[in-house]
Amino acid sequence: MILHEGPGFLIRSAPDGPWAGWCGSRFLEEGLASVNAAPGRALARLMRLAALLPGGFGLVWDHPPAWMEALQPEARQGWWEAISAIPGLTLHLGPDTALQVPGGAFRAWLHGPEPPTGPLGERWRQGTLGWAPRTSGSWCLPDLGPAGGGEEVPPGWLWGEVIVPVGALGTLGSGEALAAAMAEAQGTAERGLAQRLAAGAWGDLPFVRRSVGWRLALTGGAEFQRASGTWKAAFGQIRALAALLQDRLRTPLHAGASSDIQAAALLGRQALREGLPWRASLPLPPAPGTFSPGLSSDPRDPVPIEGRALQPADWTDTLDHPPAVLLRVPAVPPEAGALALLAGLHPAPAVRWLPPDLAPPGPFDPDRPWAPATAFPFPADPGNGQQRGLFEGLD
Repeated sequence: MILHEGPGFLIRSAPDGPWAGWCGSRFLEEGLASVNAAPGRALARLMRLAALLPGGFGLVWDHPPAWMEALQPEARQGWWEAISAIPGLTLHLGPDTALQVPGGAFRAWLHGPEPPTGPLGERWRQGTLGWAPRTSGSWCLPDLGPAGGGEEVPPGWLWGEVIVPVGALGTLGSGEALAAAMAEAQGTAERGLAQRLAAGAWGDLPFVRRSVGWRLALTGGAEFQRASGTWKAAFGQIRALAALLQDRLRTPLHAGASSDIQAAALLGRQALREGLPWRASLPLPPAPGTFSPGLSSDPRDPVPIEGRALQPADWTDTLDHPPAVLLRVPAVPPEAGALALLAGLHPAPAVRWLPPDLAPPGPFDPDRPWAPATAFPFPADPGNGQQRGLFEGLD
């Protein structure tokens, strides 16, 4: 991975190829009799692809629901658990496919128009499945980008990811420094990829140069709101910056939100170290001088659940894929409470629950640890809107 840090932005790219990518499951059958007949070979192909992409690989399962009928439920369950254990790979399912999957320890994003209920809703609230809203026929992958639609999802790639604090949008100026840094990173990746292709060291998926884009991700939304920033102006600035970068780089640009804790911390320390104007939105010492990931409150802080889940109302007019929200709760939430929470979010982000029996994701920052699960409030009765006190239940 190549990391380039500039005033108000952080660029992550690969030295000899795309930074991240995705494809549909039907592309796994190219050169195979079928995934059903050779699941081990398909798994090996996935592992090779994920190893090539430091930013992650999204597998959209677009097979018909009646896949792998010849395999026993135990073998199918082992297949899904093996896929979700591949480092850097994220599995994306539709409701019809998810209903056919045996229960197990695998992780995935479930894409559908409404939050899941019934058996799928139980697994969603237990934290094994995340839910991403899908309002049209296209797939929008959290933390990656739009993957297209139709019966088969074509392969897609990203040259890299640039992460920008929301408070820095107004002071990036013309964006020329950012565009120049992105162009240099893209040129390095293209030259390295040419050598990789010539040496036969690329994966099995076809690489189409004109469809490769960049991801422009926002972070530090909580600090931006505390500094009395207005989302309407911020989204106007991100649209203008995205148009400029698309014109300079001649590539698609996918705007989203960054849920990366480490990148948000690096940008916060940069603002304090270099005395950048947007440092004024950061908390005062002895609190850590780091930004919160995404557009809402930090998932590690025990603030009311609405503060961790609420997103700007008009994010769909600017962002190409839903922000990913991780909600830690003191117990598995009831179905009525989970649905009542999302009913008040318009539009809803992509939501994954984190009950106390699941370990929080890393990396772990000793200066800003995760609070105990019992410190995270959850509405006690969604009917009357009562909510537990912030310190209720603490010793």
